[in-house]
Amino acid sequence: MRAFIYLLGFFFVISCHNQSQNAVVKTDTVVIKPDTISENRMNPSTKPVASYAVPVDDGVGNANNWKFAVNVYETSKTFEYKVHIQYKEIRSTEVIQIPDFNILPVVSIEKGKIPMSCIIGFNDAKGNFKSYIEVSVSNNQLKFKKINNYKVRKYSAPVN
Repeated sequence: MRAFIYLLGFFFVISCHNQSQNAVVKTDTVVIKPDTISENRMNPSTKPVASYAVPVDDGVGNANNWKFAVNVYETSKTFEYKVHIQYKEIRSTEVIQIPDFNILPVVSIEKGKIPMSCIIGFNDAKGNFKSYIEVSVSNNQLKFKKINNYKVRKYSAPVN
């Protein structure tokens, strides 16, 4: 009889312990309402929505007007942006996709950790900057590197 009581007590302690480990709360989850943002933009702006520029020394008093510059432009699709990059006489164009958090995207650029670099990102639903792509120069070559991935998952609950 005593062994039976110890066995029940042991199972009770184990079951209580497992429940506390399963109760993990994620703070990075955001609940999004049904889609209200159009996939197409009616009048994309011809001016850059975000810009970053740093002069590059050419050794002759900046006579060549060289610079490291990144400009982000809207496209006809709401969550797609065109990125124009310039370093000295090298120019490149890339297209980036911003995740659809069911808010109008706000793209911005911050200074990078190393010279001749910047971080392209966007603001989430709470207004926090989310770093997304790093643009940098290394050995006189442009680098365009995705540094973070973001995913949007859609769940639906059945209606009774």
